[in-house]
Amino acid sequence: MTNTALKHIPTIVYVEDNEGDSMLLQEALRERGHETQLLVIEKGDQALHYFKVKADARDLPPPHCILLDKYLPAITGIELMTFIRSTKVYDGTPVYIFSSEKDYENIAKTIRVSKESFLTKPTMWNGFLELADLLMKSAEAKAEDIPATKNDSKPEVHAEGSLRAKKK
Repeated sequence: MTNTALKHIPTIVYVEDNEGDSMLLQEALRERGHETQLLVIEKGDQALHYFKVKADARDLPPPHCILLDKYLPAITGIELMTFIRSTKVYDGTPVYIFSSEKDYENIAKTIRVSKESFLTKPTMWNGFLELADLLMKSAEAKAEDIPATKNDSKPEVHAEGSLRAKKK
């Protein structure tokens, strides 16, 4: 007897204008054996449109995990983070951004955002492997509706590692 149930594959949205970085993440996910749909959006305005459409489409769930680059054409990663964190449909979605802790301190004054969301962009292959694991752990937790801990509801705390942005 064959199992005909479809396995749900988590979706990770990566907003990145550097094709090399997006290819490295895609290859790292593949090397680690992570089954995921990686959707790469190259421009901030295109990403904002995508996130708005997803927010309005009640029958389409949001992605399981979002990764933003800070520096994007048209609309920055910080602006996207502000939109995402101010939109209720994304409340339980882990959102990460390559940015500094100083940016966290500035943005936290205006919106609810987790310090764990701010990551250091990898510069070596091992960093991309760690990033792939970090994103997948968060995406799977979201897909399976697993809270980080009994006392912490922030979805980003599922992911740990050396990519965490350091205080400057």
